This record gives sequence, structure tokens and C-alpha cells, in this order.
Amino acid sequence: MKRTLILLGLAIVCFAQPFDDQDPRAIIEKVKIYRLTQELDLTSEQAVVFFPKLNELQKIEREFGEGKKEIIDELKKLVADNASEEKILEQVSKYEKLHKDKLIKQMNKIKELWKILTPVQRAKFLIFQEEFNKEIREMIKKIKKQREP
Repeated sequence: MKRTLILLGLAIVCFAQPFDDQDPRAIIEKVKIYRLTQELDLTSEQAVVFFPKLNELQKIEREFGEGKKEIIDELKKLVADNASEEKILEQVSKYEKLHKDKLIKQMNKIKELWKILTPVQRAKFLIFQEEFNKEIREMIKKIKKQREP
């Protein structure tokens, strides 16, 4: 009964948001939330706290990706312009700091997630992350193969 209520609540929250059926990332995210809830067998109390923390963890990754893109674009420009090694090293140092900050933030957020989950749920979460990401990569490969003439 609790599981049904949790799934119903998550479905309402997920699908109450504007749905863009052209954005595969939105669909994947909704499937991920649904499957995570099932796999981890989250209680309603856990789910209410867990998913906002998981969103914060994903936000850390997105912010890193944006900052990384800016730095890589600048590095490409510097290399193409034969800039000095000093300027290049400055950008490389920015990247190293950005990456280090991301790792620290991620570890802190994971520790927060661990406080919510039991040891078995933690293990299931790690297994789920690996298997779900693998499934997505395989789906992408299949789609690319189908598009080839």
C-alpha cells in the first residue's frame, strides 16, 4: 500500500510538470525516478527526502559540465591562437579546480544520501546507477545503428 502511494505521488509530481515528448532526457529522467523508487523500495518518508538530494547531485554534474565546456572552448581558442603556455596553464588550472570542487560537492551530497538509505538500499542504488547508465548507453548505440544507412 505504501509503495503504491509513493509511486502515485511520484507520478503526480513527475507528470504534473510540463511534458516535452520531444526531449528524450525528460522521458529518461521520469523512467529513472520510477525505477529507482521500485528498486530501492523507498518508504514515503525516504522518497520525500531522497529525490530532492538526488536532484542536487545531478545539478552538481550539470554545473560542472557547463563550466567544463567554457574552459574547453577557451583552451581550443588558446591552442588555435598559439597562446603562451602561461595562459594555457591558467585555463588548465581552472579546470583542475572546477573538477576538484565537483568531486568534493558530490561526495558531500552522496554522504547526505547515505544518511537517508539503509546499507542494502545504498548497494542497490550503486548497482542501479551502473546498470541504468549502461542501458542508456546501449540504447543510444542501437538508435545510432538504426539511423545509419
